[in-house]
Amino acid sequence: MSTPLRVLTLAAVVVVYYWFGKALLFRGARRLAAVTRIGPSHWGTAQRADVFELAAAGASHVVVVVALLAVTGIGPGVLVSGLARPDLLVLGVLLGIGELALGSLLCRALIEVSLARRSRTRPPVRTRPPARGTAGAVGAAGAVGPAGPVRVLDPPRPGRRSRRPAADSEDQGQSLRSWLGRSRGGWIRHHLTALKVLPLWAALGLTGVQVASEELVFRGVALTWLRDAGPVVALTTSIVLFVLMQAFFMSSWRGAMFPVVGGVVMGVVHGLVFWTTPFVAPLVVAHVVFFVFAVI
Repeated sequence: MSTPLRVLTLAAVVVVYYWFGKALLFRGARRLAAVTRIGPSHWGTAQRADVFELAAAGASHVVVVVALLAVTGIGPGVLVSGLARPDLLVLGVLLGIGELALGSLLCRALIEVSLARRSRTRPPVRTRPPARGTAGAVGAAGAVGPAGPVRVLDPPRPGRRSRRPAADSEDQGQSLRSWLGRSRGGWIRHHLTALKVLPLWAALGLTGVQVASEELVFRGVALTWLRDAGPVVALTTSIVLFVLMQAFFMSSWRGAMFPVVGGVVMGVVHGLVFWTTPFVAPLVVAHVVFFVFAVI
């Protein structure tokens, strides 16, 4: 199979499965949650739906990995590559922590830039025009100039602090909390609900299956299958498709920023690591560490 056809095949997998296929799976999981009482009695319909959707995503990921291995002809040894190297697994833990720190720093920087732009474009405060007969006079509340009413601030009084910096700080804090709140929606909500209502081993198991499958698809399969095309084509394809997949099913572009930035960091780092040291297991460990600490 030619390189362009291989790239198109991988792109088709991302669009058909990760977008349309998962949409159908999630819809079916929500319908099942509405008509069944599977699970503990204290679960609500929304919690049951989140757990069902996460389980359906994990199971379907396994099917997709098996199908890709059959189509590409890549041996099953890629599934456990690096598992017998404890030193690499420890490095995977450290790698996940470092990626989380870098991703958090980049997200915070982007949020600060967005808040700064928002404050600069905020419309000026309009004041009430002065009473009749006082045109052109300066009062405590404002003045009238050639362009209309202009706000005039009172001179500072001894022992009195301005409330504006505190108000700006409060607005900024609320905006930051708003960004963080949006980041916990979409498909990330499935994992948050699982960590809340399932035993820890079960929640980590479901998350581990999905994370391991993503590493196998976007690193183990994609980079191995495209290795003959060279690092530029292989890494670009892997990174772009992986980042695109992160944005699916997020509720807004602000919420999608967090997984997208994390996807860029992880896609670049994991791609370069796998290209030079083709072991999947340490990357799975790094991915799990990154994701679990990011959503807790």
